[in-house]
Amino acid sequence: MIATIVDLGTLGKVILYSLIAGVGVSLVFSLGVSSAAGLADAVRQRRTLAGALWGLTAAVCLAGSLAAIVLGVAAMSTK
Repeated sequence: MIATIVDLGTLGKVILYSLIAGVGVSLVFSLGVSSAAGLADAVRQRRTLAGALWGLTAAVCLAGSLAAIVLGVAAMSTK
């Protein structure tokens, strides 16, 4: 009876994709925070190349996190 009301295959896909997206966005954001800490450390020690690379990594992670937020809001507003 429940199989006629709920499509379990589709529900399983939604759960799996949500889990992957949630873990992925969390990892990207945490990498960005860690990179910002590495940037501060490199600037304090006057290591310019390391600082530039940490800054680039932090900027890419920030852009990825913001893109995920925008994509999520856009997806929720169109449904």
